[in-house]
Amino acid sequence: MTEIYREIIDHPSAWTGAQLGGKEALTYRLTAEELAAIDECLARTAARGLHEVKAPEFHHPALDGLLARLLDDMMNGRGLILLTGLSRERYNDEQLERIYWGLGTHWGRPAVQSVYGDVMGYVQANENDPYARAYRSSDELSFHCDTYELVGLMCVQKASEGGVSKMASSLAVHNALLQTRPDLLEPLYEGYYLGPPELQHSEYPVTDVKTPVFCYRDGLVSCTYAPLFIRQAAKLRGEDLPKGLAEALTAIDSLLRDPSIQLAFHLEPGDLMFWQNFTNVHARTEFKNSAERKRKLLRLWLMPENPRPVDPRFYIRAEAYARYYHAERARMAAQA
Repeated sequence: MTEIYREIIDHPSAWTGAQLGGKEALTYRLTAEELAAIDECLARTAARGLHEVKAPEFHHPALDGLLARLLDDMMNGRGLILLTGLSRERYNDEQLERIYWGLGTHWGRPAVQSVYGDVMGYVQANENDPYARAYRSSDELSFHCDTYELVGLMCVQKASEGGVSKMASSLAVHNALLQTRPDLLEPLYEGYYLGPPELQHSEYPVTDVKTPVFCYRDGLVSCTYAPLFIRQAAKLRGEDLPKGLAEALTAIDSLLRDPSIQLAFHLEPGDLMFWQNFTNVHARTEFKNSAERKRKLLRLWLMPENPRPVDPRFYIRAEAYARYYHAERARMAAQA
């Protein structure tokens, strides 16, 4: 029987926007000494392929303690960090990407993000993407979780208009549901099937088993929230969502629109944000590019060495992506 946690989560990871007050509460500004250490790491790895750099090559006494503390905050604290101080005046696009990758190697192993096999996602508008991945559009993205445990975004360039990032604690949402609609927790812990866009091109467009939205393992509540994929799965299965789950998704979406729950801000060029994907949800407003300013963010999905204890079904989407990726690679190789 599924265990449902029915107490208020009193932990920094159950933060609210009202408690934090703004972007500044998340921000750590790199010092001159830390920037000099980053410069040394860049010089040391300049001859290496951009994504061939390993963690030992990006170690430095002036960085290691900071990066360990930030990882601890992601895994055991608030679950959300923001680094600033990397300016486009000091670093070009290739250097920013190398820094982002190098710092990420301290925190986990990069995961493949699409059928193209990319371990570095480029979050920018590409209206010709045949797989219709949302992060390659300029559309608004509603609140959701990504696929792997640690998620990072680095801003290389802002859009001309829009593109506001939004974050919220899924554990704060759990607290709000417990206080206002505790009856909706049960369908969320039961979950539902998922129908991710990439799988629509495969013979298995819907996942085989249900993925819970919330789970409780080893004293920790965790969340993987993908409402669009849930609703798409019901459509593909030719059925209505269970009434309780449909009502729960509507309730969550309503809570996440509350400015006191969410935190909204622009990522400035050089800003680097990482978060615990199983305790936070994220969103983005629509954006418009101009000839001079075209929005470009870098994305990493990381698998940490000591993962958070979650229901194994949290990784069904990742397994489905991997299965489809390998099948597509085999198909393309056979046609070559």
